[in-house]
Amino acid sequence: MGYDISIGIIGKNSSWILRYSLVSLKHSIEYLRSRIKGVNLEIIYVDGGSTDDSKDVVRNVLKDEVRIIDAPGTNIPEARNIVIKESSGNYVIYWDSDIIAPPTALTVLLRAGKPLVGLSRQDVYVQNNEEIENLLNNSLTNYDEKVEIKEVLFTVFSVNLIHRDVFKEVGAFDERLTQAEDRDFGIRARCRGYKSYLVTNITAIDVNRKLISDVPITTSLRQYLRGIHKKALIYSYTPSRRQLLNMIAYAIVHTLALSSIIVPPLALIETLPLIYQVYKYRRISKGVEMWIKSLSLYTMMIPMYPLTKIMNICNIINKI
Repeated sequence: MGYDISIGIIGKNSSWILRYSLVSLKHSIEYLRSRIKGVNLEIIYVDGGSTDDSKDVVRNVLKDEVRIIDAPGTNIPEARNIVIKESSGNYVIYWDSDIIAPPTALTVLLRAGKPLVGLSRQDVYVQNNEEIENLLNNSLTNYDEKVEIKEVLFTVFSVNLIHRDVFKEVGAFDERLTQAEDRDFGIRARCRGYKSYLVTNITAIDVNRKLISDVPITTSLRQYLRGIHKKALIYSYTPSRRQLLNMIAYAIVHTLALSSIIVPPLALIETLPLIYQVYKYRRISKGVEMWIKSLSLYTMMIPMYPLTKIMNICNIINKI
C-alpha cells in the first residue's frame, strides 16, 4: 500500500532546537522508509520570519528534500494553514519544530489507521544543549514499535497526522488563535463526526526554554488578544488544573474587589496579580503585558465555564 505524505514543520527563531528536532525527524523518515514501502514524501518548512539561522539549519539537515516557505509575521495556525494549501499529500503530518520523537513516530501514526491521530506529548524544560542532546540520544535508542491508541477529545500537537479529507469537512485552523488551535480543531472535527486518537505508548518530547519558547511569553500582546474570546471558550471547555485554579483565583479577586463598596481598601486586591507578574518577569513592561494577557483570558473564562457545562459545544464553537 502506498502513501502520499506531506510533512509540515513550522518555526520562527527556533534554530536552538531545530538542529536536534530535524535530526530526530530524519531518523523517523529513514525508519518509515525501511518499514513501509511505496511512501511518497514531501517536506515543507514554513518560517514565520526568523532572524536567526533557522532556515540554514533546515537546509543543512534536510538538504534538497525540503521546500522552505517564507511567511514573516504569521502565527502558528496561519503557518499550519500554509502547509495545508502548499502540500499535496493525502496525509498531512505536523512535526512541530521543538519536538524530539522516537524513530518509530511516523510509522506508528500511519499504522494507527485513523484520520486524526497524534503522539502523546511530554513538556520538558532544559537549561543547555547537553540536556537536549541527552533527550535526543535517549529517543534514538529507546523506542517502541507497537501501536497502542485510545480515543480522546482532541490531541495537543507534537507529531500529528491528519487525513486531507478531514480538512475538507472541518475547514482550516482558526487563524485568530495563538494557542489552542489544536484543541479547537479537534473539537470542531468531533462535531463533524471525526474522532481523535492518541498513541499512548510513543511519547514526543516538547522541548522548552523559559522566555524563549513559551507561546504566551513570546507572542505580542496585540496578537495574543486576537480571538481571546474563542480561546477562553476552548480552555473553559477543556481546562487544565492550572487554568482552572487561575480562573478561580481571578474570580475570587474580582469578587473581593467588588466588596470595596463596603470596605474600600479591598479594591487594592486587584493589583495583586499585577504585582506578581512584575515580580515574576523582573521587568515592569513584561509584567504588565503578562498581567493583561492573564487578566483577559481568565476573566473571560469565568462566565464561559458554566456556559460550556449547560450548552452543547458544537452549537457555540463555530459561532464564536
